[in-house]
Amino acid sequence: MATTFDLPPELHEQVRRIAAAERRSITQTLIVATEEYVKRHQRTAQVDALSARIAEEDAELLRRLA
Repeated sequence: MATTFDLPPELHEQVRRIAAAERRSITQTLIVATEEYVKRHQRTAQVDALSARIAEEDAELLRRLA
């Protein structure tokens, strides 16, 4: 799927430098960066869900430890 957006010049230059250093195109570099961003947010959501479950299941223990 094609998506077009404008990067601020400073950010574009940083991405260009990273792409060159990694011998990738700017597009490939942005795809990798986006994949990493999505994975990080998925992990955050999983941790939040697990934390909520633990807090609920162990509410009495946590109350006594507080």
